[in-house]
Amino acid sequence: MPFPRPLKLLVATGGVGVLALAVVKGTRYYKKNLAAPRSGEVVYREECLRCHGSMGQGVAGKSDEPLVGEKSIASLAKYVAKEMPEDDPGALSAAESLASAEFIHKAFYSPEARARNNPPRLELAHLTDRQYRESITDLLGSFWRGNATSESGGLAAVYRGLKDGDSTNTNTNEAKFLQRVDPAIDFDFGTKAPATGARAEQFKIDWTGSLLVPDTGEYDFRVTTPNGVRVYVNAPSNGSEKNALIDLWVSSAMLRSGQGQAFLLGGRSYPFKVEFFKYKDKTASIKLEWRPPGGAWTVIPAENLSPKPSSSVAVVSIPLPPDDASMGYERGVSVSREWTEAVAKGGLQAAAQLAPRLHEYAATTPVAPDRAEKLKAFSLRFAQLAYRRPLEEAQRAELLKLFTPAVTPEVATKRAVLHALSSPYFLYPATGPQDDYAVAARLALAMWDSLPDETLLQAAAKGALKTPELVRAQAQRMQKDPRAKAKLRDFLHHWLHVEEGAEIAKDQLAYPGFDQGVVMDLRTSLDLFSESVVWSDASDYRQLLLSDAILMNERLAKFYGQTLPEGHGFRPVKMDADQRAGVLTHPYVLATFSYTKSSSPIHRGVFLTRNILGRMLKPPPMAIAFMDDKFDPSFTMREKVTELTAKPACQSCHVTINPLGFSFERFDAVGRVRATDNNKPINATADYTAADGTLIKLSGARDVALHAAESQAGQAGFVRNLFQAMVKQPTTAYSPELLGQLTGHFRRDHYHVRNLAIEVAVIAALPK
Repeated sequence: MPFPRPLKLLVATGGVGVLALAVVKGTRYYKKNLAAPRSGEVVYREECLRCHGSMGQGVAGKSDEPLVGEKSIASLAKYVAKEMPEDDPGALSAAESLASAEFIHKAFYSPEARARNNPPRLELAHLTDRQYRESITDLLGSFWRGNATSESGGLAAVYRGLKDGDSTNTNTNEAKFLQRVDPAIDFDFGTKAPATGARAEQFKIDWTGSLLVPDTGEYDFRVTTPNGVRVYVNAPSNGSEKNALIDLWVSSAMLRSGQGQAFLLGGRSYPFKVEFFKYKDKTASIKLEWRPPGGAWTVIPAENLSPKPSSSVAVVSIPLPPDDASMGYERGVSVSREWTEAVAKGGLQAAAQLAPRLHEYAATTPVAPDRAEKLKAFSLRFAQLAYRRPLEEAQRAELLKLFTPAVTPEVATKRAVLHALSSPYFLYPATGPQDDYAVAARLALAMWDSLPDETLLQAAAKGALKTPELVRAQAQRMQKDPRAKAKLRDFLHHWLHVEEGAEIAKDQLAYPGFDQGVVMDLRTSLDLFSESVVWSDASDYRQLLLSDAILMNERLAKFYGQTLPEGHGFRPVKMDADQRAGVLTHPYVLATFSYTKSSSPIHRGVFLTRNILGRMLKPPPMAIAFMDDKFDPSFTMREKVTELTAKPACQSCHVTINPLGFSFERFDAVGRVRATDNNKPINATADYTAADGTLIKLSGARDVALHAAESQAGQAGFVRNLFQAMVKQPTTAYSPELLGQLTGHFRRDHYHVRNLAIEVAVIAALPK
């Protein structure tokens, strides 16, 4: 084969070494610029397959990592043109680089291609921990129609005692002298009476209403007083002092504290009562505090107290083993001995809560001649609600077998309850015919993490859940229920890693005053802000990222050096719009992703990459501990991270992580704006390559937020996170194209979060 003309000239004028070099360069020039472009499939087969395998799965000893990711075709083509093939980088023409990138992207690289090649299936899953507790609470609650409230503001208080001028000191002579709503229970009366006209030596106060609980978990309660007091939490209205959570009724005239603990479900209201008295003690005072899950001791605030009554709530409080979260969201796929035993204990606890009013729920009495039949009917009704559908004949027969002459009807009923709560028909909601009742079950789990209510079951019985329009109407109705708000709150916590911040602790020498009280207030501030956006009329996802206000109370305003507007409680404080950007720069989030003494660009960058910009990060090839004392003591945090992640093996991920983290360096470890780090000016500028290959110049956190708000990858990431949190399944299990379709709908609907939740619920209820 004759040489190309440039090589003929070199052969005529040069030596062997020049000839060899010319042959290599000339061949590359010929392949890259003169030859007809090969198809993408041919390029991959001839240049890539030997290292990456037939379907990008990797080849041992050459390229072990699967060829998968979330780069756009343009970004992938740019990388191929510069870096591939490994033994001859830059040898491919622009046309061949683009063709190979298109082939790779569509054949196996993209999430859609992976879903097409290995279609995920809807996994058979049992109830998650949250679904299990919520379902049992609503199942038991369906037999006693009680009161609930979401109105806050404090507790109804009635003050009684002797009035001035009374000559006797008997209880029968006591009269009501004051009635009002107290926003909190934190009083030091000293030696005085609570109100003018009352006598200081003897009085009583009854506070009644409801406790509004934000999150699920163990709540500690503490009351401090020298007087007599009882505290009731979630106690039945007809209960006695034996139901008191804290009983310090015998006063000691000395200041002392009593504590109690209760496991409560978030998003619900519970009956709450405090009885207090003073009798001839020198002074009177009372302080009632709580410690929510992961929080600090604080006086129970007005926003968690209501003067309206609530009925007691049946709660299964037994510990449950953690759900599998390996896919980034909780799934009920792990079955273990611990889980089986916990479920059995949960059934026993539920049956014990039914027992005291069993005859009432069955509409009978302990001596009624028809009590056995009524208890059988109750057992069948209980199982029907637990199974989320009418019972089959075999199921009815199995339950009725438990009613034998050898045991009383009451014992048989308890066994029937345990049988129903241990049945796969309850624990595995997908079990059974895929009819309207199955649609109702899936919809209730998506919207509430619970069972269908009576309205939804009636719709299923009429066959009125067969179309998206009918299901959407039900979802819109259900979203008005407090349980829907609790579920979306749970999602927001997951999206923002709120629970990781529960153990925030900062070096007190570096950050004096940043204590657990501040952390608790910051968490409340973040919750109030994110929920105010989601439950506003616009419900605009972008406002979560772009708002320049932070909700603060007196303690936060003092710590962060801000002036509060007029009002009470948490109020919006307008911050520097060039610096602040919604949840991304909220001090709780910034403090969560920081070290105890310093910021952490890596932690912040990883959070932003995965949760906010929706990009995939591979696990690091090896874990490297950040050891602050190993760096030059004059280094800033940015300089330390740059040095730590400089190796090529690190840069494959940190080329994305670091620019995002560096853009947040204007904020210290507690979320305050700073100008210097280690006495050097802060550098918050960075070059970030977006998922589509676009180079973005970042000058700070606000630029990241603006990009995230308009980034389709970031929007898709938010949609994916919400879908997984609501449905407990991946979007690809429904369709490779579903994520793109939902994201497109989200954009067209002006990023309305609540509407997105309804569309997700409709898809979950009616899988194609």
